[in-house]
This record gives sequence, C-alpha cells and structure tokens, in this order.
Amino acid sequence: MKAFINGKIYVERNTFTEAFVIEDNRILKTGSNKTCLQLISETEKYSVIDLKGKTVLPGFIDSHLHFLMTSEYLNLLPIADVTSIEALIKRCQDYIRDNRLTDKDILYTEGWNHTSFTDEKRMPDRLDLDKISETVPVVLTRVDRHVMSLNTAALVYFGIDEATKPPLNGEIQKDASNKPSGILTEGAVDLVKSKLPKKSRRERKKQLVKTMHSANKVGLTSVHTNDAKDDNIAETLTLYEELENEGKLTLRFYQQIWFNNEIYLSDFFKSRYAFHEGTAWNKIGPVKFFIDGTLGSRTAALRKPYTDNNESRGLLTKSEETLYKEVKKAVENDYQVITHAIGDRGIETVLNAYDKVEKNQLNPLRLGINHMQITDYELIERVKEKGYLVYVQPIFLNDDIPIIHERIGKERASTSYLFKTMKDKGIHQSFSSDAPIVSFNPFYNIQCAVTRKRLDSSDDYPYLPEEAMDIFDAVDAYTYEGAYASFEETRKGRLKEGYLADFIILDKDIFQCEAAEIKTITVAATYVDGTCVYKSGGFDEKQVDN
Repeated sequence: MKAFINGKIYVERNTFTEAFVIEDNRILKTGSNKTCLQLISETEKYSVIDLKGKTVLPGFIDSHLHFLMTSEYLNLLPIADVTSIEALIKRCQDYIRDNRLTDKDILYTEGWNHTSFTDEKRMPDRLDLDKISETVPVVLTRVDRHVMSLNTAALVYFGIDEATKPPLNGEIQKDASNKPSGILTEGAVDLVKSKLPKKSRRERKKQLVKTMHSANKVGLTSVHTNDAKDDNIAETLTLYEELENEGKLTLRFYQQIWFNNEIYLSDFFKSRYAFHEGTAWNKIGPVKFFIDGTLGSRTAALRKPYTDNNESRGLLTKSEETLYKEVKKAVENDYQVITHAIGDRGIETVLNAYDKVEKNQLNPLRLGINHMQITDYELIERVKEKGYLVYVQPIFLNDDIPIIHERIGKERASTSYLFKTMKDKGIHQSFSSDAPIVSFNPFYNIQCAVTRKRLDSSDDYPYLPEEAMDIFDAVDAYTYEGAYASFEETRKGRLKEGYLADFIILDKDIFQCEAAEIKTITVAATYVDGTCVYKSGGFDEKQVDN
C-alpha cells in the first residue's frame, strides 16, 4: 500500500485533494493527508511518498496515433526540420554517402513538409530526388503520410510506370510527358509501402519497448494505436500480445484496426478477434476507415474548391455508399468505428453514412470522426445530435496556421478547428497526436489548444482565439475523454477511488503556469497499474515499515 501526500491531486474541474492511497493497481482512497495516513497506518507495510506540493494528473491517453510506425519513424533519417528542397536533397545525399548506400539499398524516410519550404513551396518530384541519387532508390514520405515522393530508381524498383494503375483511392501523378512524376497520393502509396523491407519481429519488439519508455517519459499511460492494417492485422497484433506475455508492456493499448481495402473486412470479422477482446493492457478497439486526405497536401475533400487551387476539391477515397456498407458491416458485427475525415465534404460523407446506419439510435457503439478540421456549425450540430465522438489534434495548428487561409479562405477558416465550440455543445472530444505525424508529447498538444498559436511563436496573432479551451477542458480531453472513447471512463481517466492507478506527477503546476510555458512541463514520475514505469532523477520513494 502506498500513500501520496502533500500534493495537488486533480480530481475534476476546480476540484483537488492533497493525498491518495493506492493498493496494488487501484486507487483505494483520496482525501486529506490525515485521512490517507490513518488508513495506511493500520497495515503492516506501506510507503509514504511526499509530493512536496507537486501536481498529480491522471495518466494521459492519446486517442489516436500510430505507435508501431512511431517506433520505426524514430529510427529514420530525420527530415521534418528541413526548410527547403535544396536542404532536403543535401541531407539525403550526405546520408547516402555516410552510410555507403548502394543500388541494393533503399533510402526511406518521412517528414518533409513543402508548406514550410523557403525556396519553392511545392512537393519534391523525381527530378528533385534524382539529384540525391540516380542509382539508390529514394522514397521520401510527406509529414502527413498521405503523399510520397520517389526518384527514378525507386519508380523502377517498385515497378511503377506510365501503365501502372493506382488503387481507386489514390493517384500516381504524371508529368507533361505522361510519365510518373514521382509523386504518389493517398492509396497509391501502398504500391510502395507493401514492398518496403521489414525489420525482424525481434527488432520491431525492441523498438516498441524503447518507444513505450519514451511515451511514459512524457506522461502517456494509454494509447489508441492504429497499426494493424488490411493483410497484416494478425502479424501486427501478435507483436503486442507477445510483449504482454513477456511482461514488457508499460503502456496500455487500445487497437484501432485499419482498413484501406474492404476485401479484408469479412475475413477479419470471422477471425478470432472480437471487439473489446483482450485485457486491461491490450484490447481490440474500433475499426478504422478513411474518407479523404489532408489539408497540407490538398487531398482533404472539400465542398468547394481550394482557395489556392480552383481546379481541386480534394479527394474522396471512396463513395458514400461504399463507406455506408463498410460501417454497416462493422456495426452488425458489434464494432465501434472511427473514420478519418478532415474536409467538410469528407465529414459530411461520414455523417451521412453514420446516420443511415444508426437510424434513430443515439450511437451506442460510440462511432467517431477523426480530425474533424474543416467544419461549419451545421456539421457540428449533426455530430452533437447523434452523439458521435470526435478525435482532434490541436497540435496540427502548429503546422496549419500558416496555410489555413490560403488553402480554404477566410470564410471557411472562421468555422474550422472549433474545439471549444464542440466541447461547449457537449460533444465527446478526445485529444490525440496522430504520431508520428507530430510528436506524441501531450504538453505540446495542450498548449496549442489553450493558446491557439504555434508552439514557437510568441508574437503571432492566435487563430480564432475565442476557440481557445481552458486548461481544465484540455486536461480532461487528454484523460477522461480518451477513456470514454474506449468505454473505460468508469475505470481510468480520473483519480478517484476504485479507478486504475495510472497517474503522473508533474514538475510544475499545469493549472497555474503561463500558457506559453506548458510545452516546457516535464514529468517527474509516471505510474501505470500502480507501478512506477518512469521517474526523473529528482523523484524518490521512501519505504516505511510499520
């Protein structure tokens, strides 16, 4: 039994206590120092941890990321910080030289963002990447993972030419001579992804363990991970199962099952996996679908053309009827559903499909929309009426603020990224990072939610400042709402009696510090299932024998 005393323990909005007691993996008691010390004094052996005034929160829950991809991404050549095509070329050239890559190798990495380029704000094509190498296949994926650039050697390696037909939900862009330009979008990237060399299971598990420790360090105790996909579902899910059996999980996983191709749906529903099958550490979650792309790549599906490209309204990756049939099949098999939708046309398509499936029900399976960025009040009202969940990423403002107005214009921008409006309407809105697209550090996300500014900009004007969330709602969106999205709001996401002992101790008070300083907060200790899985050098537990 352990008692944590002299702290500022967050219970719920405007409610704090100074102490709590945990026994095994549960919170046994919350209250005053006196009450909690009296309780443990009646036991034979106990620990007393003096929090010395530190703030304690429930463990953070990231409701949508790609954890396995993140573990792989952290081992790639970093290119997220490059600010020009020229710099991108130079960094890749240096990497090929330093690592002595040959035509037998592949240079694959992720993270470029052409909206941040200072020379030319365009996507790099095969002619650009041919300057990196004419012999080594080079594949560079955009930060949002919806666009991929290949050099000529890579096009040859992956068998992509003018006769190659892309999947229905993707595009192989062509140049003036009708040859592949080297740019693939949406589902077409699978022509490459499916053929990339894979690390061994041992290596992948080792990377997962390392990344779990990195997640614990920033306060994550649970994540809803979207890794298992189409034809690799069992292969991916068993990685997590093996790690659990080996006692190596320090993070709880809720598995979002990703389908780009509906042909795999029926076999999955006939498999051994069932919704919510598993343990408190690792269980099957919702089926995940896509309906459109991203704002940065102009593939998010819009009702009206892009302001900076009147010939494009983005891309619906499937028809409304197809999505309806997929959602219907999932619901008939008692599965929750989460669908990626960024543009207003994409969101409307998802709502139409959901409404048709749900009919007069009020969302018993907690169907949700991931991203929900380019909106209007009518769409938000439809979400509220049926009780659909939304999974949002305030951290996306860090990249999107410079491009929002040029992409969609002032009118649409004025009704987009409406986090506070959705919260005020009572919509269940959880925070997530979508890592590896951005860092999974929750403090970055929270800061963007409460400031409506870019992380490193102190003098810019906030984007729709009236949509800034207060700190209580932002913290709840990363704790309680994440638990609600996995039907676990009565057992985690709060520091209350009977709840799982998943909590974090902060180095500074998130409720009192300046909003622009939230990103600098660090975690002194992280507990999952009552066990300390991370602690900084300044944190100590003192064992006391009665």
